[in-house]
Amino acid sequence: MCLAFPGRVVDVKGDFAKIDFGGGTTKDQINISHVEAKEGDYVLVHAGYAIQVLDLNEAENMLRYWQTNTSWKCERCEIVDECAMGAIVKDVNFKTKASFKVN
Repeated sequence: MCLAFPGRVVDVKGDFAKIDFGGGTTKDQINISHVEAKEGDYVLVHAGYAIQVLDLNEAENMLRYWQTNTSWKCERCEIVDECAMGAIVKDVNFKTKASFKVN
């Protein structure tokens, strides 16, 4: 099974971008050449490529889905602090508790 993760574009340099996945997890050099993404957009990332630009509603729904369907696993995982998925879930949980709102 393949997974794609939502993230926010924080910097663009040509065909590559820095993506913030939440919880302090950012990745440089994500290829955005297949989508028309700009700084501040939310994108869906798979295998180092942005495969879709998400509108704000889609981003909120996807982040809520991840929070709802993965937080129970991540909260019990021994390596949650070392895992990108764990960082995303922790960040979404924090935002949910603090009146969840996607930028």
